[in-house]
Amino acid sequence: MKIIGKEIIAKVHSQAKESSRQRMNYNIHESLDEEIHKLLNSLQPGTEMPIHRHLHPEKKETFVLLEGALEVLKYDDNKNIVERCLMSHESGNIVCEIMPDEWHSFHVLRPNTLILEIKRGPYIPFQEIDLLK
Repeated sequence: MKIIGKEIIAKVHSQAKESSRQRMNYNIHESLDEEIHKLLNSLQPGTEMPIHRHLHPEKKETFVLLEGALEVLKYDDNKNIVERCLMSHESGNIVCEIMPDEWHSFHVLRPNTLILEIKRGPYIPFQEIDLLK
């Protein structure tokens, strides 16, 4: 059994604040080759997530908001925002699923925003074709 509590969350938030990227993940899965990846992401305002997509047909990405607030953005091929969703406990939006091949990014609105991210493995680093420039 694996338990994730306040100590781990505090440590991940601290690491995110100290990171130049202003975000840090804590992998719940044991290996990058596992079929399903489950990870906590601590996100701080100012972190930059490039507009990207996951081309693999089974690579849906699900975010569950645990703490804080962020805006999830969906784009067309010309970098125009075509959909946006405020995720916060006040708005009631706490789960977002990104479909394969959807251009997306996010803006973090509160310090110590924490999401649980679930997606199919294995880990594949971004390729040029995955980034919208």
